[in-house]
Amino acid sequence: WIGKSMGLTVDFEIVGDDKNAKIPVYTTRPDTIFGAAFIAISAHHPIALELAKENAEVKDFISECNKSAIDEQTIEKQEKKGFKTAIKVFHPLDKNKQIDVYIANFVLMEYGTGAIFGCPAHDVRDFEFATKYNLPITQVVAPASSEAVELPYSEDGVIVNSDFLNGLSCSVAKEKVAEILSAKNQATKKTNYRLRDWGVSRQ
Repeated sequence: WIGKSMGLTVDFEIVGDDKNAKIPVYTTRPDTIFGAAFIAISAHHPIALELAKENAEVKDFISECNKSAIDEQTIEKQEKKGFKTAIKVFHPLDKNKQIDVYIANFVLMEYGTGAIFGCPAHDVRDFEFATKYNLPITQVVAPASSEAVELPYSEDGVIVNSDFLNGLSCSVAKEKVAEILSAKNQATKKTNYRLRDWGVSRQ
């Protein structure tokens, strides 16, 4: 019910921003960071609200998001929709890779930082979103047995297609990413909670 989760807040640097602005992203799966295909921010994220001031399409998309329920149970069932912004960010471990930023209807501002990195190969919601918008799907976790799996694959295993993380277990890779990015002041470990109201009645 409390929904405690241990994770990492990673700073994704915005491409071409003179002030070196960043989008902080909270993740419980830093081991899959090389599979990042997109950044998704909440419709209530400060960046989304700022874009809406000058872009009617963004404003309309946010209004559409506001019409749907914002609780997590409903979000799981509704169609995943996004608006592609002109913003791109650098991959924190590969500055040669740039990632598109979307405003998405399945990201909650109340949880984490209101922004996620999407790893379609290993998350059902991200897979649905990437399939809808024809985004790349890169498998970065494989079973230890090396058997072929159907994506999205959400179990632990061995890291693949991830540069210096290849061959590591998910748990070791998480610590490795946290260690490297923390040393570069690009990440901090964080604990989050999904606290919800609890009604108690004599009836």
